[in-house]
Amino acid sequence: MALRNFVFQTCDYLQEVIIISPKSHQQTQTAREAWQVLDKRRHGVDDTETIGLVVQGGGMRGVYSMGALAALEEMGFCHCFDHLVGSSAGALNGAYFLTGQASYGVETYIRYLSKKNFVNPFRFKKIVDIDYLVDQIGKKVRPLHLAKLRSSPTTLHISLTERSHAQTRWVTNRTPDIDIWEAFRATAAIPLLYNKSVRIGDKHYVDGSISARIPIQRIAEHECRYVVIILTMPHSHRITPTHNLLQSLTWPATRHYSSALRQAFFGEDLAYNTTKVNLAGENPQIPGYHNRVIVISPQHSPEMFSTITTNPKQLLQGALQAREDTWRAFGQIPPAIANPFAA
Repeated sequence: MALRNFVFQTCDYLQEVIIISPKSHQQTQTAREAWQVLDKRRHGVDDTETIGLVVQGGGMRGVYSMGALAALEEMGFCHCFDHLVGSSAGALNGAYFLTGQASYGVETYIRYLSKKNFVNPFRFKKIVDIDYLVDQIGKKVRPLHLAKLRSSPTTLHISLTERSHAQTRWVTNRTPDIDIWEAFRATAAIPLLYNKSVRIGDKHYVDGSISARIPIQRIAEHECRYVVIILTMPHSHRITPTHNLLQSLTWPATRHYSSALRQAFFGEDLAYNTTKVNLAGENPQIPGYHNRVIVISPQHSPEMFSTITTNPKQLLQGALQAREDTWRAFGQIPPAIANPFAA
């Protein structure tokens, strides 16, 4: 029991809590400008500033980002972004958003991913079954519309972490000769919980969040004037080193990891921690770039959700909070709808 609890804690990246006051929901100048760009886009006006969207991963915490994406879908913004960058659950959630299936995706978390077919704490070799997520849910039970994804005006960027050197590889919905299902399987392949790598071409990949936990660099490189960032962890979350003794307890499950992958998974992530600081202020920024940034993030403590939360009421609460946060981030009041995530 103790070892299993440690595994769950490790895969939530062993947060160190730093108290940061919640940001105001008042609409900022940046939010007003971004809303105007998106509003023009949804009405067919293309001669606007470029705008990008970043979606953080986090296993079942992804219900928060899916709820936020469902709110953007509700606003009519599915085809309004130039680029969408996602890691792990953020990539698959982003795909459902680009195909107009984000509300459908929220309901999928609550009705299907909350079951033991997907998350089972007693199935030690595959606590989180990514194969079930891809092969059953994504392809059959709640099918993602791949043709719409391929033809979307938005480029979807999916992060993968190369197993040997823990470096990021990017694939997109435009990448030729790529099995996008295998890209989704790889970006969600959480060490310890899924504990398998996925072969694409001649290399093996794991969870895209390990090397690109908040993939803002990718979006910044595409020179988007406005960037909307959806986080699945509060601003207080930090990634700190895992104690050597605790690392040793996972040795049977991680002995095949390369030294680079072990360091990336168990070590402190200074880039992530710095990014969280830069995004937490009243004027969030991507250092070195001139983007205008809007951040949507949960204000509750990290303990509200974990990577393997399966309580349907908690999942619904997280999605509803994300909907509220997203509307208010743009200075809007969410419409009163009894069931905003009806499939």
